[in-house]
Amino acid sequence: MRTILRILKTFFLLAWVLQSFGQTNLLIPGKGIEGISVVLDSSNISDVIKQFGEDYLISTTALVTYYQYNKKGLTFQIDPYDKNQIVRSISVEYPFQAKVHNGIVLNESTMNEVWKLYNENGCFTSGDYAWRPQKGISFYIKRDPSKKGFNPKEKIFKIKIHNDGEFGTSSRVNFEFNNEPVERKLQELISILKADIIDFKRLDSFWQNQQQTENEPYGLEKKTNFERKIEYDLSQEYVEIRMVRSSYNLNVIKSHGDLIYLRLSNQDGNQIILERNEIAKISNLLTQSERKLDTSIVLNYPFIVYTYGTFCGIIGTPPDRCQMMLNLVRENKYDELALWLYSINPEIATYGYIGLDFLKRNGKDISLPELKRMNELSKSQIQLNTCQGCYFGVTEKISDVLKERNLKTIYKSFQQTGWTK
Repeated sequence: MRTILRILKTFFLLAWVLQSFGQTNLLIPGKGIEGISVVLDSSNISDVIKQFGEDYLISTTALVTYYQYNKKGLTFQIDPYDKNQIVRSISVEYPFQAKVHNGIVLNESTMNEVWKLYNENGCFTSGDYAWRPQKGISFYIKRDPSKKGFNPKEKIFKIKIHNDGEFGTSSRVNFEFNNEPVERKLQELISILKADIIDFKRLDSFWQNQQQTENEPYGLEKKTNFERKIEYDLSQEYVEIRMVRSSYNLNVIKSHGDLIYLRLSNQDGNQIILERNEIAKISNLLTQSERKLDTSIVLNYPFIVYTYGTFCGIIGTPPDRCQMMLNLVRENKYDELALWLYSINPEIATYGYIGLDFLKRNGKDISLPELKRMNELSKSQIQLNTCQGCYFGVTEKISDVLKERNLKTIYKSFQQTGWTK
């Protein structure tokens, strides 16, 4: 009995398909096709597959996924980030036969007729086609990409039914973002970073694998903001990780391939996802005077990435740590600025130098150990994460920033703008 019902079901489906594709089908803007049960913003792609079978091709970009039934002349579009996989548009081409209630017929009417019916002129162009969007429906003609413009006498070869917004963005009705692929990639990265001994070759392989698919939906893009050598023969890499709707920062400090510090956080930095501090490994590299500081040079100012600058952004405001340094100068906090000076965080050490230099210009005596450290920093080739107006990046060496002429200019600028009063 079940076999008979299955045969009858298949028979009626084939009969319906043959009937549909042997006649001119009415397109309903913003909704779908008369006689076909797939409805925009309501049906999902599984409904399409149940009705038309699995003889389709899938093509995907970073923003859309197409299910193409080329033998039928039908293409269904979904948003690859939509958990519900709702159909957002239906495109029809030959051999499908279709018309619109206003008289436009696929493969018969021209773009000139479209303009006349809608009382509009002009088309958008892209590659080998031009199109004219209307509310809930768009009309396409072919063009020669090697020539400018298009011929409005060309026949409409494709019609797309949709609910696109004003700027061509797909409808978000019944949309639910699918965050699972993002979480999977993030957890894979975390599992590498949480290993007792991090395998940096495995981490490199992870980046390489992600690079191959970074332009696909849910692609992960790694952007290295800077790599640099810092004191005690340490190396630092600061990475921005981008995925759809998500951005993270990864700060890694290594000593000859061994992990010293690691911090994975969201882009705003207000949520630390993973942090590992093995700074004790370099304690034996500290000088005797630095050991007397009880490693507060590290613990008070860890390897958080700061920005060195004086007047940053459109408004020209000192970065947060610069403002803290200026406060310490105003309050004559020599000891705290001295701690900054010894920090192995390059930006903090540079601010410490400048703060003590400002105190010296204000008449404060600088102790011999601090003068020695200042002399070392003035020759440092370590690069700083800087801002210059609206431009950010590793652009200057500590030795360039701490030149006497530059220090005089900075001091004068802060005096004139009232930051040191």
